[in-house]
Amino acid sequence: MGGRLKTDDPTSRRIVRAFLDFLSSVEPTPGVDVEGLEVARECLTEAFKVDLSSSDDDQIRPDLLVEMFKSLHSSEHQHSNSYLQSGRTPENVPRSSIAQTSSGSNILKSSASKDGLQEGEHHVLTESSKDELFGQFFAALEKVHFFKRTPDGNDDMGQLDKVTRLFHSAINEMEGSRCQQYNKTSLAETLKSQGNKAMQSKLYADAIELYTCAIALRENNAVYYSNRAAGYTQIGKYDDAIKDCHKSLEIDPNYSKAYSRLGTAYFALGKYADSIDKGFKKVLQLDPNNEFVKENIRVGLALPPPLSPPSLSAPHFLSLTISCWTIGCRAEIGRITVERT
Repeated sequence: MGGRLKTDDPTSRRIVRAFLDFLSSVEPTPGVDVEGLEVARECLTEAFKVDLSSSDDDQIRPDLLVEMFKSLHSSEHQHSNSYLQSGRTPENVPRSSIAQTSSGSNILKSSASKDGLQEGEHHVLTESSKDELFGQFFAALEKVHFFKRTPDGNDDMGQLDKVTRLFHSAINEMEGSRCQQYNKTSLAETLKSQGNKAMQSKLYADAIELYTCAIALRENNAVYYSNRAAGYTQIGKYDDAIKDCHKSLEIDPNYSKAYSRLGTAYFALGKYADSIDKGFKKVLQLDPNNEFVKENIRVGLALPPPLSPPSLSAPHFLSLTISCWTIGCRAEIGRITVERT
């Protein structure tokens, strides 16, 4: 075998292009961190110096990787069948995976997944189990005081109807994606995924509500609090964003994205020293080569502390660009807009 490929080798670039094409075409299932996929694309593009806008020889045919792996899977399946028909055991298949029929011929057992389900087998959500899961969802929301009373002390029926719609929307998405387990964890992940989509559509209040529902089901998930903090920042509730970032970091002290969002919220309040010391510098401790955060720190150090909280009615405005880690931001004194969660 020849030497290992280098990142600037044309072959390496073609492989990366093929994988980037796959990432662009794949449909994320509920619970997948869409932002993480985008970060992966950006990192690969930068590391291999791939110019996606060029039309040079490095271009690859769309869906090339998918076709290659489908062809490989078909070939392996035919190869396994030939072994079974001949009565021999493939070398790469453990004997524990081989069963015998009553006639003595070998058949391959389907692989068992971690939860004990056979491959291709899915839990069926009955009306009884659906009611049970809704009861757990409702109880979790009550525990975090999600429901508000009307002025006359009665239940807010509109809010109850909304929660019911949120639940059934999540269940429909889980069923559509052939979810293998219907429980509080998978429901929370689906609600978080829907919250991410709401953020992308700039439906920030809806996103916050969905993240809140996810948090109610899984109170010790750092990602949910950090995502809700991004939503709070978008609607100007910076104190709530800071509170959620601290909760996220209490759960996972090494969660860089929460530090980044903490720095963004402090910056929006004009607390530039806190944004640097409590947010962006913490990111650098975990990711020393993060140039975006280094730029944020340089910007923050160049700004004088405001005499009072900044407002849009201030006599002058200062426009600047903040490239938060995995968050594209544009800020003006008194206003900060997060473009991507």
